[in-house]
Amino acid sequence: MKKCFRRTTITSVGLLAFLVGLVLARLVGWHVGVVITLIPALFLIVFRRRTVSTLLIVVGLGLVLGLWRGGVMRERVAEYGRFYGRSVLVDGRVLDDPVYGDKGQLDFRIGSVRIGSQDLPGQVRVKALVNGVRRGDSLRVQGKLVDGFGNYQASMYFADVQVSAHSNSPLEKLRREFFAAIYSVLPEPQASLGLGFLVGLRSALPEELDEQLRIVGLTHIVVASGYNLTVLVRLARRILSKYSKYQAFAGSLVLMAVFLAITGASPSMVRASVVTSLSLTAWYYGRRFQPVLIILLGAALTAGVNPLFIWQDLGWWLSFLAFAGVLVLAPLISARFWQDKSPPLLVQVAIETLAAQLFTLPLILFMFGQLSLVALIANVAVVPLIPYAMASTALAGVAGLVLSGGLAGWLAVPAQLLLSYVVSAIRLFAMPSWAQREVSIDVVGLVLLYVLILGGTTVLYAKSKVTFSKIPSVVE
Repeated sequence: MKKCFRRTTITSVGLLAFLVGLVLARLVGWHVGVVITLIPALFLIVFRRRTVSTLLIVVGLGLVLGLWRGGVMRERVAEYGRFYGRSVLVDGRVLDDPVYGDKGQLDFRIGSVRIGSQDLPGQVRVKALVNGVRRGDSLRVQGKLVDGFGNYQASMYFADVQVSAHSNSPLEKLRREFFAAIYSVLPEPQASLGLGFLVGLRSALPEELDEQLRIVGLTHIVVASGYNLTVLVRLARRILSKYSKYQAFAGSLVLMAVFLAITGASPSMVRASVVTSLSLTAWYYGRRFQPVLIILLGAALTAGVNPLFIWQDLGWWLSFLAFAGVLVLAPLISARFWQDKSPPLLVQVAIETLAAQLFTLPLILFMFGQLSLVALIANVAVVPLIPYAMASTALAGVAGLVLSGGLAGWLAVPAQLLLSYVVSAIRLFAMPSWAQREVSIDVVGLVLLYVLILGGTTVLYAKSKVTFSKIPSVVE
């Protein structure tokens, strides 16, 4: 009798093969061309059988599709090479909030890149002695284009910048006014920390506090991430579901779209938005995604649209690894010790923190060579208060916008108390000289650690007998 696989298993394997194909395309640049048109028909033919041969064909289809999509992007990115070392005129749009560097230059990223008559993918990092540049502005930048690094396709230093058009978006105007209101009712560094919680504005943090966050392993709380978005969507869904399921579904999607517009489409936010949208849709129709499937589906959708994420964006990788730890490993640990019961809140936070850190640790050691020894206790002391800090900071900002100074100041007291506690906790945990250690690994160590982690997770799954379909989704 032929073995039949579940459709979720076949789909997960196909998505994984697609991601592998994207990675391989970065190395080999194979372009499959017209072969891609045969995939839909072949997939429909084999998907219904669900045998071993079906699984092998789906793997092949996933690899071919990934190689094709990656090959197309690889050819487009290669066009940057024609302009390296030359003085060029680049048109683009500012993607983030500019910050001042150590040499007094304004540092920012531009997307929607156009050089001459050619549109190029990715983003260019620009440093220039200029003022008055804001997020969303359209610019014309001239200077010497050099090879980029990290998630930048190119860089330009000491560039000449001309603002073609300032952003006239009402949302951008409201965003700036809200930020100003926060700073008017809260002192520093509480104001910048509160904005970090709300919209991921890490660039405004004082350098000392930013360094302390890194030491104690709490950087993730001040970047636009899935956690911020999940808190907001869960709140909106619970409030609106009192009226109707449709209003809860539609209202949560609208809130998510507004939040994405405010924070910007960073890789981690794109991942969070895709996964949250899928989870909301499944909840609306009374279904749930298997954790592995939703992780792979989110990864395939985001990397398929923009292969640059999987090729060179560390934030994308860390976001998915942490998400996998929380969604897969954390429930297994909870089930191992608490069976069908839910552990206490602080214990749950500790388990999720440990799972996320375990999945991201090898990559962090490989890239940065730094290990925080206080991250677990720091997360337990701070993370449970973040939803309340977000809500009170939002209240303080709204009060600063619509009320007079005295009354607005009183309404900002809860935010000031909560944020002051968080600042004190961060400084306390970062104080010991042993709070962070330098530990680096090579590629072999990276692979071995992930083999051990995945192997241990598989063994734990086999022993715990967890039914993932009963685990609440990211929006429940």
